[in-house]
Amino acid sequence: MRVRKTEWMGVAVVAGSIACFGGWLQSEMTRAALARMQRDTPDAHGACAGMSARETEMMGKGELWCGTIGRDGATH
Repeated sequence: MRVRKTEWMGVAVVAGSIACFGGWLQSEMTRAALARMQRDTPDAHGACAGMSARETEMMGKGELWCGTIGRDGATH
């Protein structure tokens, strides 16, 4: 069975659509996660204010902490 040129084009369009949708969905999930982390930051006007998206992402992974340092260590 031979596949015609138009069928290959259809397959390419479907595959490209799936790839684009996957990229869009991943970017939306990342944006929502960053927005949630910024919203849930306990000290929005203090030491954590003005963080970049990269710093917020690092904080979510536990690589970066902000806030005051007390007797027991850093507070998130």
